[in-house]
Amino acid sequence: MFQEDRLLKILDYLKQKKSMSVGDICSFFQVSRDTARRDIVKLVQEGVVVRTHGGVALPELQKELSSYQERLIDESTSKNYIGEHGAKLIRDHETVFLDVSTTVQFVAEHIQAKQITAVTHSIDNVGILSKREDLSIYVLGGYLHTRNRLLYGPSVIDKISEIRADKAFIGATAIQPDGLYYPYEEDVRVKREMARRSDQVILVVDHTKFTVKSRFKLDFDYVDVIVTDQSIPVEMKEMLNHKNITIIECQTNYQQDGVE
Repeated sequence: MFQEDRLLKILDYLKQKKSMSVGDICSFFQVSRDTARRDIVKLVQEGVVVRTHGGVALPELQKELSSYQERLIDESTSKNYIGEHGAKLIRDHETVFLDVSTTVQFVAEHIQAKQITAVTHSIDNVGILSKREDLSIYVLGGYLHTRNRLLYGPSVIDKISEIRADKAFIGATAIQPDGLYYPYEEDVRVKREMARRSDQVILVVDHTKFTVKSRFKLDFDYVDVIVTDQSIPVEMKEMLNHKNITIIECQTNYQQDGVE
C-alpha cells in the first residue's frame, strides 16, 4: 500500500476513534514502527493532525476540512456568480494560472477569452477546459491526491517557477485580518509561487471564508484583486484598501427572503 493510501485511511480512522497510536498504525497496516512514524510526520507537516504522546489525534478546535466534492456544493450559487465575474478579467491570448479551489473551478467554467493558455494542477479544471479547442492546457504534473482531486509534490512548484503568467486565480480556506490561510503548508507554497510568477493575482472567495480559521498563512501582499459575493466587513475593507487591493463585490441576485 502506498503512503498516500495509508494516510487517507489513518484520517478515516481518526474520524471515528479521534486518536491513533504508533502501535495501532503498525498493526492496522502491517508496517514497521519507522514507517508508522514517517506517516505521522507527513500528516503533522500537512497540518491535518496533531502529535500526541505515542501517536496522533485530530485537532480539537479545528473544524474538519470537508472533501472537495462537498466544498463544491457548499455556497455553489455564490461561487458560480463569483466565477462568472472573475472569468471576465481574463483577456484573449493570456497565460493564466488556475488554482485547485472550488471557486476557481467556476472561473474555469465561465472563461470566454480566446486563445489563452491555462496552467493548472486541478483534475477538474483540466476536465472542464479540455472541452474547448480554442485554448491550450498545461498540466502541472506530480502525485495524484484523489480526495482533493489535484496533483502535488515538488515537481509542481518546480514547473511553476519556469512559467510567466499574466494572471493567477487562487482561492483561500480562510481569511483573517493578517492574511489568507490554508490547511496544508504545500498549499501556501504553490500559491506563493503562482503569485510570484504572475503579473496579477486574483483571489476568488465567497463570504463564508471571512468567518473561519485555518493553519498556514499567505500574506495579502501577494494579492492584487479580491472577487467575492457579499460586502466585506468594514475594518477588513479599510485594511485591504490601505494595501491597494481592488475589491469586487458581485452581489448575487438571490435574496434570502425569496424576493427576486
